[in-house]
Amino acid sequence: MMAGLLARRSFAWLAHPAALPSKVRRWMRRWRATQTYREALRDGELLVEAGSRPASGLISVAMPVFNVSEANLRAAIESVRSQSWPDWELVVVDDAAPDPHVARVLAEAARDPRIRVVRRATNGGVSVASNEAVAQARGEFVAFLDHDDELNPRALELVARFLGRHPETDWLFTDEDKLDQRGRHCEPILKPGWSRHLLLAFNLVSHLRVVRRAAIDRVGGHRPGYDGAQDYDLALRVLAAGGRFGHLPGPLYHWRGVRGSMARLASAKPRANARAAAALLEHARGFPRGGEATVEVLVGAASFFHTRRVAEDGLSLAVAVRNPGAFDRTDCRPHPVHPLSVDDLSPAALVAAARSSSADVVLVPPATGMMTEEVAELLSLLQVPGTALACARRVRGRRVEASGWVATDLGDIVDPWAGLDVSDPGYLNLGLVPGRRAVPPPSGWAAWRGSLLEAWNAAGDVPNPWRLPVGWARLELEVVATPRVSLPSASSEFHRPPAPAPEELPRSPVSELARLGLLP
Repeated sequence: MMAGLLARRSFAWLAHPAALPSKVRRWMRRWRATQTYREALRDGELLVEAGSRPASGLISVAMPVFNVSEANLRAAIESVRSQSWPDWELVVVDDAAPDPHVARVLAEAARDPRIRVVRRATNGGVSVASNEAVAQARGEFVAFLDHDDELNPRALELVARFLGRHPETDWLFTDEDKLDQRGRHCEPILKPGWSRHLLLAFNLVSHLRVVRRAAIDRVGGHRPGYDGAQDYDLALRVLAAGGRFGHLPGPLYHWRGVRGSMARLASAKPRANARAAAALLEHARGFPRGGEATVEVLVGAASFFHTRRVAEDGLSLAVAVRNPGAFDRTDCRPHPVHPLSVDDLSPAALVAAARSSSADVVLVPPATGMMTEEVAELLSLLQVPGTALACARRVRGRRVEASGWVATDLGDIVDPWAGLDVSDPGYLNLGLVPGRRAVPPPSGWAAWRGSLLEAWNAAGDVPNPWRLPVGWARLELEVVATPRVSLPSASSEFHRPPAPAPEELPRSPVSELARLGLLP
């Protein structure tokens, strides 16, 4: 049977012979990219020195153990023992593993005084075992390691450096990759940084996750009913309790793609997505304001979700327009609205107009107006706490022309979606909100009126066009774009805001955006 399946797959290209050259080219590009990645990882080029090395700081590594091969279990333990950071402890919870080699390997490991093994009499599941490990931990922070995965040799050292530089952090996450069946590194996942909206789309903050023990205790630990999504559920509850998240770039965690693991195939744990969706729904219902909450599974195998909470009906809108026609062509039902006349769409003019309004939200539609469902999508994104502004993408023909700009540390201004085909099959067209923007398009967006005024006041030392972006960044507010609203472009509306020369300012706005983490 297996031989027949392999034969059918091997010769499937015969049905579409013209597709073979492009498939070969894609395979070669992936192969070359993988080789380049492995070389860069080997040479340490992808790791970030996130601060000076602290003198001390115990980090507890929590590792629940159940069904795992002897070789993979030994490799996981050895990856902790090989850490360049000496101040660690490994707390292993044997969750009543039935295989005799588990007890034997753990007994050998326990000869190291830094490794403590707890044996449970009955199997309680990964949540119960994780809670037991946290209860036994003595470090201020707990790093979680699956029993068949590995840590980069410098993982704990770089974590300690980051936490020493950012002591306010409650939950630190890193980048990751996978280990294939031969133990070779592949499929790196280099994350764009912390974003509440990304967390509503997928479990951005796991692997490697390092969590303040007090933050775990404050929310009651992992919930047993959420096995398979227990880390996702915990992250959402820590966030709701006011936890602060940080991202340390660099692949410091290595998933092992063994059969049946989530790294191999997310559908290997079919109940995990349902549990994650339940946690997301509970989290969205806990937002300070908003109406009905919904969660949709976008890609089951990859565990991607579409989480929304609609705005309440009484939310008032001030529609900023330069002519009455744009107001008439914008349908904001069921929200109470009134026009907000502006001479132009510059930040200064919009802020001045917002000061004269008492509405909750300022909506800036394009000249062609907006439909009810388009306005509703932008307003739903504003319901996510910490969101200042939500914008649509502007399209010309089949291509995205603008979706908002991001500042780079070189002073460049780039649009991550520019040129994307509107029918691209990638995740960007499925409704994900991939990270924060710095400057939205001139129209086709909605913002909390208060966020406009607060950001303007928070960046009084920064000239236009960077005053609002820097103000939002200082206030730790997000500006996000959605692919679910595509508005027709009008080229006259678009202009790239010039990056001011650093010598013109006491502190370059681009440098400040970099310091505040608002970079691609």
